[in-house]
Amino acid sequence: MSIEQRRTEEVFAIIQELVADGKTTLRPGDVNSALRERNSPMGSWAVRAEFTRLEELGRISCDETTGDWQLLESTPMKDAG
Repeated sequence: MSIEQRRTEEVFAIIQELVADGKTTLRPGDVNSALRERNSPMGSWAVRAEFTRLEELGRISCDETTGDWQLLESTPMKDAG
């Protein structure tokens, strides 16, 4: 697994954990906070880029009106190709 894929999977795993803990909408800052708590900080723009990649993969979506992100459930993941 490449470094980029690993980073994407790490961000997605945190998103899944936040949703499992009851968050219904997310912001990149939520993931940044979780990464800092794990002593594994990532730049804000890097996390934002991962959100875009996850959206392209069909794993999360953004509400363009509010800027909030949501985990997409029961949506087939698109090929990362």
